[in-house]
Amino acid sequence: MKWRVAVHGVAAIVVLSCSSASQHVSASSQPITTLPPLEGLAKISVANEHKGGYNRSLFGENKDLDKDGCNTRAEVLERDSMQAVQKSGARCTVTSGKWLSPYDGRTWLLGRDVQIDHLVSLKEVWDSGGWAWSATQRSDYANELGNHIVLNVVTNSENVKKGEKDPSNYLPPLVSYRCTYLANWVAVKVQWKLSMDQSEYGRIKKLLQSCGTTTSTSTSSSTSTTLLRSSTSIASGEVAPVAAGSTAALLASIVVENEYTSGYVRELFPHWKDLDGNGCDTREEVLIRDSLTKAQVDPYGCVVVAGDWLSPYDAARWSDKGNVDIDHVVALKEAWDSGAWAWTTAQRTLYANDLSDPRTLLAVTDSVNQSKSDKDPSNWLPPLASYHCTYISDWVSIKARWKLSMDQSEYGRVKKLVDSCGTSVTSPTSSVTVPVAPPSVSSTVPSGVKYVSPGAYCSPIGAQGIAESKVSYLCATTSATGEPYANGRARWRKG
Repeated sequence: MKWRVAVHGVAAIVVLSCSSASQHVSASSQPITTLPPLEGLAKISVANEHKGGYNRSLFGENKDLDKDGCNTRAEVLERDSMQAVQKSGARCTVTSGKWLSPYDGRTWLLGRDVQIDHLVSLKEVWDSGGWAWSATQRSDYANELGNHIVLNVVTNSENVKKGEKDPSNYLPPLVSYRCTYLANWVAVKVQWKLSMDQSEYGRIKKLLQSCGTTTSTSTSSSTSTTLLRSSTSIASGEVAPVAAGSTAALLASIVVENEYTSGYVRELFPHWKDLDGNGCDTREEVLIRDSLTKAQVDPYGCVVVAGDWLSPYDAARWSDKGNVDIDHVVALKEAWDSGAWAWTTAQRTLYANDLSDPRTLLAVTDSVNQSKSDKDPSNWLPPLASYHCTYISDWVSIKARWKLSMDQSEYGRVKKLVDSCGTSVTSPTSSVTVPVAPPSVSSTVPSGVKYVSPGAYCSPIGAQGIAESKVSYLCATTSATGEPYANGRARWRKG
């Protein structure tokens, strides 16, 4: 029975009705909804919540409904583990396995570190219709295994933070999972004929509209399949295409979410490999590629013994490779925290040894690379201020190409820098440039010509410049003797 209020003029007439659909709900009679989320949302009644009378014990959770000796918690832990679980005792207690919490993307190996969350909490169910169910109906919901989105294995602390809140007061910290979370919330409410209050309904509708038309409920039986993140959609064994488009447009395509801050070790990214089988590992390949002059290479084992390198981070020049490090512009740990934690070893190997885009790996001054370490642009920029815009453009293009996310601090700092760089930011499809901040130009220098750094990368080809020595330089892809520079990239040379 429910109370229905009809308003006529100034009189409110309370009508008793026995037609409430929420009184006739059972797991066996309610099919799993396959409606698009917004269509499902339109079928949900909007009503004030029923306050009072709730007690968790009214839902009879963690029962062994199928009489197999394992209660619902154990069943869900075994169902959602990514590897075989270990059990102890006669009561089917799951002690270990491997679980990926969809709310925050964290992985856990011990049963004590995770909780089983009712997506729509028991109190929320009570307040939105479950108060009128029978004890059997409430037990059916509390132990629902037929639709896996009802019960989820999640991080202990995250489940505590969520508590009994609906989406108007809580959303998972993993931003890329929120649209799936909302779609699942709607699906559960539709399946169990539960209402929403006005605040809940309005918030969910607004969020689903921002999710677009591609959002759908998760129907996989695996938590790892549920957590399909845009930041980890690099196919195994496949090199991602080089990102194209303006820096600002690419930045807008990057997911902003909290970093995944555990589990990283450098060995998870097999690096300095000889992936093309030419006898030279990745470090030697970059040293050869970035040398201003033809590098001298010991053919036995492909070891670079001499070269001439210009570090784009500080414009320092080196002839001893011992002064040069090969830097991953987006560091391996930063890649891990931003999505690579979910990649396969093959994917991480491709990233760590990427020679297909010269911006991924750079030959830089050893000490400068040490100062950079694993930092993102919110905490570190190259000491050469005139290189900042190129560095930021390269950072964005790498993150976009490999579908890596940014945290809020990183995104905010990068966006501010991109905005300040304006149209001068190097396009992700153009060659890498290493501009050098010019000092004041003397009156003897022709109008419009600035001092340049000999040997630095430059654009456009054919541009003319003057070094501080007052010697004229030309932006060209070949040396004065006609020898092509590595990778065909233009550099300042006498001309």
